Amino acid sequence: MENNTLKTHHLIVIGLFLLVAGCATPAAKFTHHVLHPAVSPSAEAGGWDPEVYVVVGPVELPAYLDKPQMVLRHSDHTLSFSEFQRWAEPLRKGISRAVAENLSRLTGAEKVAIYPFDAPQGSPSMRVVMDVVRFDADDDGKVTLDVRWGVRNGKSQSVTTGHTTLSGGVEGAGQPARTKALSLLLAEFSREVAETLKAQE
Repeated sequence: MENNTLKTHHLIVIGLFLLVAGCATPAAKFTHHVLHPAVSPSAEAGGWDPEVYVVVGPVELPAYLDKPQMVLRHSDHTLSFSEFQRWAEPLRKGISRAVAENLSRLTGAEKVAIYPFDAPQGSPSMRVVMDVVRFDADDDGKVTLDVRWGVRNGKSQSVTTGHTTLSGGVEGAGQPARTKALSLLLAEFSREVAETLKAQE
């Protein structure tokens, strides 16, 4: 009986030790990254009709990008995901937000919104839709944006489509530098879309 009691006591002590040790283990540290608008207000942005709404989105993503973990491309067929380096928001929303702010700065449009916003019925509007094929960094220090896109003029019902592929270098090391480089690609893409918006206004 005493032996059984002693064994039970030992098991309780070991269990408590493991519990305390588990609680003392430091929690995994996640770093969150955010895309940002990377263009300055354009000197040619004036003259935009203040009544015209610009709605950005929806943005479609391949399944491998539609997750919080950040992607690093090793080859055309091989990717890795960083468990502790993550987007601070869903990537489709981050892309929409950065492009919307870039377009506002480039055109001077004040009524720029993000999908699923709907312009008031009867109001002139344009919608920018994006189907992202690729948006990542690779082992060689290069970032790539490959996107099919379209602009729909709600007033004339005309549609302009495009397919843009951009790449650039990463200045610096680590995920913050890659995120900045990806933001710069979105800025360059936004300039192309802004020209289309101005031509259709």
